[in-house]
Amino acid sequence: MKKRTIKLRFKLILLACFLAYTGFAIYTQQVNIGKLMAEQEALVQQYEQVQTALNRLQHRSDYMDTRQYVEDTAHEKLGLVYADELVFETDDAKEQE
Repeated sequence: MKKRTIKLRFKLILLACFLAYTGFAIYTQQVNIGKLMAEQEALVQQYEQVQTALNRLQHRSDYMDTRQYVEDTAHEKLGLVYADELVFETDDAKEQE
């Protein structure tokens, strides 16, 4: 009878240890999954931001290949105008020179 009780207690202690270890392993895995999901969400947001920037740069690159861009740049930065355009000077423009 005593041997049977000792074997039963040993099995119960072994089972309790196994369940405690399994519970701890599941808990740590859930914590890791939570961290990985948060990291994935941050990476998805970063990816979307990069895609938006890439699209904006692609549109700007396409615009820079047009004649309109060349005309706008020549007009704004160099002050060039077509021969048939009228140029009006203000007092502010004279003061800046």
